[in-house]
Amino acid sequence: MGDLIDDLSLYAVENLIPRFQQETAAEIRTAWHKVDRLVEQLKALSPEADRYLEQLQNELLTIDFYRGRAVLQAGLSIGLELGRLI
Repeated sequence: MGDLIDDLSLYAVENLIPRFQQETAAEIRTAWHKVDRLVEQLKALSPEADRYLEQLQNELLTIDFYRGRAVLQAGLSIGLELGRLI
């Protein structure tokens, strides 16, 4: 099941998510620009702040990965259940 979820996750990232995010593309770009500016401001505070920021970014990526995986699994579960009803 893990390989299937990995393959479907990759398909979703490459093909589905960009299509669903078209409506909010401008907002997403604006948010990323703000994040980039904030990251640079935080890095400039001290080397210690830079290390904490890197750790924070890694943990946020981990959270996002597992959340995305759970969303995909939920979608698959709904699809399978609908398939049984038809």
